[in-house]
Amino acid sequence: MNSNNFVDLSIRGRIAYVILCFENYVKVKYPDIDMQPVLKMMWSVVDSSDYIDNSAYRYLEIVPECLFEKDHYSADVFDKLTEDEYNRFTKILNSDDPDLNAIMMSVYDIAMEYAYTNITDHGKDTYEYLDKVIAILNNNAISLPDIGKVSMSRFSESEGWGHCLDPKSISNMLLY
Repeated sequence: MNSNNFVDLSIRGRIAYVILCFENYVKVKYPDIDMQPVLKMMWSVVDSSDYIDNSAYRYLEIVPECLFEKDHYSADVFDKLTEDEYNRFTKILNSDDPDLNAIMMSVYDIAMEYAYTNITDHGKDTYEYLDKVIAILNNNAISLPDIGKVSMSRFSESEGWGHCLDPKSISNMLLY
């Protein structure tokens, strides 16, 4: 599979696919860690809880390269993350896993690639992030999720963004 499979999938659908890749990755690499807080934050980027950019900015603060930028919580570093959330996420996430970081960062990168602009050429600038995530899973012999789980989110909807998605009907791991 490669990015050509995503031409008709909306930006939200592409983000959701990367989140499904994250789910498959952590099931294999971190089977004993409860990733629910991380998943809730990730899925908020594509659900209807807030504007996609607001959710993405909030989510960015838990991406390991941002979360572990300092060795302690500082309100100067984190705009939205509370100290309690910082402590929770630093216990869950691994600062020394570049693949985990790359997958998580791809959620943000895809969400923000066309923020505040028109999506052109079927959003092809997001393909590099999708290809990177797919390569990570392939290199770790982790199965790719079925693209059919997100195929209902069409590029033809909402100027390429697609409609908001309900994680309950898509996620393999998220508990409510």
